[in-house]
Amino acid sequence: MMRTCLGFVGFRLAAAVIVLAAALPAVATDIPVVLSGADDRAELMLTIYNENLALVREVRRIELPGGDARLEFQDVPSQIEPRSLLVETASGKGLRLLEQNYEFDLMSREKILEKYVGREVTWLQEDGSRRTGTLLGMAQGPVYRVDGQVVFEVPGRLALPELPGDLRALPTLVWQVRAEGAGCRDLDVSYLTRGVSWSADYVLQLAESGTSGDLQAWVSVDNRSGATYRDAQLMFLAGDVHQAPPPSRPIMYKAAEMAMDMAGGMVEETVSDYHLYTYGERTTLKEQSVKQLSLFTAPDVKVSRHYRLGGSPALRHGGASRSDRVAVWHVLENRERDGLGLPLPAGVVRVYGRSASGARQLLGEDRIGHTPKDETVELLTGYAFDIGAERTQTDERARGDRSREYAYRILLKNHTPSPVTVEVTESAGGEWSILEESHAHAKVDADTFRFDVPVPADGETALTYRVLVTW
Repeated sequence: MMRTCLGFVGFRLAAAVIVLAAALPAVATDIPVVLSGADDRAELMLTIYNENLALVREVRRIELPGGDARLEFQDVPSQIEPRSLLVETASGKGLRLLEQNYEFDLMSREKILEKYVGREVTWLQEDGSRRTGTLLGMAQGPVYRVDGQVVFEVPGRLALPELPGDLRALPTLVWQVRAEGAGCRDLDVSYLTRGVSWSADYVLQLAESGTSGDLQAWVSVDNRSGATYRDAQLMFLAGDVHQAPPPSRPIMYKAAEMAMDMAGGMVEETVSDYHLYTYGERTTLKEQSVKQLSLFTAPDVKVSRHYRLGGSPALRHGGASRSDRVAVWHVLENRERDGLGLPLPAGVVRVYGRSASGARQLLGEDRIGHTPKDETVELLTGYAFDIGAERTQTDERARGDRSREYAYRILLKNHTPSPVTVEVTESAGGEWSILEESHAHAKVDADTFRFDVPVPADGETALTYRVLVTW
């Protein structure tokens, strides 16, 4: 909310001097004290990263006296990184920051009592009388000397004559500033804070056919930084940054290559090697809360389902048969022709289907990394109940000092009323060549090959192969 310097700031300056004259007379008599809180904010912007980090930029309109002053910059997050601070005036002139202190010795019962160790304290009794004693220590709780005896508890309500002057109710940045003349100034302040992070959450609702679905994307913002940000402009940087960018101008990017309007007024742009998402509406991010904002909606995205069986890491497990689970994967091509073609920030994708009654059912969820457009999104959603595999090593023989020959039989069983194809992937662990095979293989990489094995409805298929491996 925009605040002007006229009228109320002079009162705040005078009130601050009066209050501090009682609590901190030495400071108040030396230089005037100016208080600045959240009400002085004219602008508030947050760039939030995936790594539990946010860059806060706020502009506060503050009335400053000429010369030296003590400026107490309040309403900052408790997890602020004070060494990341940058302070400028809107014109870049007229103000020098001479000294900065981050004071976070916060007021609490224990902290207040610690300041009274060795001092006299008073207890108010129910009949209105008073008892006095001395606080001896606070190492494992308060210890008092009352009437010549050491006691741990004293009846009555503890009453202290005053609050210690060096404790604060909230974390505060205290600056020694020097202004060239009195007047109203817009202070442009940027700093990093921990405790704020964001992630993407996706919901994929499959159509009845299972070959397409509606994809909804949300930004989930988690704020545990120790501050509330009201009427803030939120920006989200997708990418793994090694070091946070300098805080001088967190929202001015000259390397933007494209901008794309997304749902809810969200705008996406490419920034160097990252993607920046700016939420079009101002919003309030409360402390100790999670806020969700719509990122985009992509209706009718093409989806394919795959059954996959992963083999032994090095084709050696002995001759005994064993049962293997067949994994269910849902695959999306992140291409415009398939209904997507958007940069997808890292997050969790939850896949839903529908039962015969139309009720929505969770089929599974998987986490994806940052995925650019024109790449493939593969989601492991679970393991097939009615499709199984039985693997048997049928032969093994030496073919020289560094070569061995292996033979396998993999029986694939399909107990569903529809035919399926199971992708069987095997890892050789060395140089390999297929000597015999019941189904044609495809080379995946230097160590891996794959068979696409059709299995009839309510039937089974045996995959057999013999491979020569050299180390």
